[in-house]
Amino acid sequence: MVKRSPKSKRAARRVGAPFVLAARLLDIRATHRAMLERFAKRGAITIMFTDIVDFTKATEAGGDKTATKLLDAHDAIVETHLRRNQGRIVKSLGDGSMAAFNDPAAAVSAAIGILESVRALPPVRDWRLRVRIGIDLGKPSRRGDDYIGHTVNLAARLTRRARPGEGLVTDAVKRAGQSLDGDARWEERGQVSLKGLANPPKTWRLKLGRARPKRTKVSAPRKIPARSR
Repeated sequence: MVKRSPKSKRAARRVGAPFVLAARLLDIRATHRAMLERFAKRGAITIMFTDIVDFTKATEAGGDKTATKLLDAHDAIVETHLRRNQGRIVKSLGDGSMAAFNDPAAAVSAAIGILESVRALPPVRDWRLRVRIGIDLGKPSRRGDDYIGHTVNLAARLTRRARPGEGLVTDAVKRAGQSLDGDARWEERGQVSLKGLANPPKTWRLKLGRARPKRTKVSAPRKIPARSR
């Protein structure tokens, strides 16, 4: 066995040190990349609930056919605007729905589209479809295909406090989705009393402007022949 001299050992350490450092850096980068991927998977999710107003009354008065028609109209409108804004249905709630978005601005855009489409819808078997919406932004826990946690609970409670034809959102959602399309506007609501929450967040109403009156075509005035004297 050949013994190395102290000089050769020091030289080997000097040569090997850069490789050890490089390996450590690569390991750190790999760890950092894995951390970033984990954080990306845990990114904020926007939860949106829709609710059909007075659905029980409509079912009682109009029967199952009216209920089915209202649900079909609601589902078609919601699915259309979710698809346009990269949202996804989490589950149907009988008289509403729960949806999730990666982008809060997309959730606001979908909410505006839903409210506008519902307002333009003609009555369904003498019943007018009315919808209210609640939205919150946070990091809910995934449970299979569902979400649970504070964000989900808060969005659901906001929905119940929203007025017909409006959305009620948290301040975090409003700040993330400031720009509005069409005649929609924000109205500060402040802290609202929500069941089970001792310190509810600041909220905003997402409102549509007044429906534009239909333009009637005005025909040119007819020329009336002058009367002969």
